[in-house]
Amino acid sequence: MVSEERAAYEGRSRQRRDRIVELHRQGLKGYEIARELSVSTGLVSIRLKEARSAGVDLTPYAADGEGDEQNKAEAPASDVGRDERVGGSTR
Repeated sequence: MVSEERAAYEGRSRQRRDRIVELHRQGLKGYEIARELSVSTGLVSIRLKEARSAGVDLTPYAADGEGDEQNKAEAPASDVGRDERVGGSTR
């Protein structure tokens, strides 16, 4: 039996790690990630722990529509209607 090349193994491992992190950030639970990737829940837990230790951002993505109000509040005012705010007229 010939073992696979180390580079090929590490490449697949890296892809799996990235996918675990991505699914976690999408809001899936560990057991759901394990089922999706056909791996053990222990492997998912270990990879997420390693990612945290390495400083990888594991913050879940905001759900559709969530955070829009906060983003609007932080966004600079557009020039649309600007003249109306300073007393001028756009009509």
